[in-house]
Amino acid sequence: MKKEWFVFNEKLPSFFSLKQIIMIKILATLCLLLPIIIASAQVPGNHPAKTSIEKNESYEVIGDERLKEMEERMITINENKSSIEGYRLQLFSSSGPNSFDQANEVQTEFLTIYNEVPAYVVHKKPAFKVRVGDFRTRLEAERFFIELKESFPDAFIVKDDVELPPLRLNEIEKQD
Repeated sequence: MKKEWFVFNEKLPSFFSLKQIIMIKILATLCLLLPIIIASAQVPGNHPAKTSIEKNESYEVIGDERLKEMEERMITINENKSSIEGYRLQLFSSSGPNSFDQANEVQTEFLTIYNEVPAYVVHKKPAFKVRVGDFRTRLEAERFFIELKESFPDAFIVKDDVELPPLRLNEIEKQD
């Protein structure tokens, strides 16, 4: 009886291990299939999409009408929005019977020390909260938090919608 050389239980008389042979077969199959996949993906008449649009160039998106309605709705919402996601420091939160008065006292105390930083009394049921600052990044909030920690030891950083900073038109004109 003749013994076959390709038996899995015995050692292969080859330069390659079994794992290497399997990898070579997979790569050979991919090399043979890759041109077929590429050829099937290229449909005549279709051209790759442009990645950028020139300023004077107009474009039309062909698609579902609901997408256009959603885009118009988002434009309207963003035009009326005067805030962005950012960070504030929360100094106080209470839901007791005198919580509104207490919140106003904390806000007044804060503004006597830091009159240049905006302070807000926010009512989120059932609590009144005092939040300060309009920081675009957490790093800005942490810098102010270090300074504030001595006067308000219970303060902490919260994510919130913050007011947009005012435009400084004089500085922009000087740069031009």
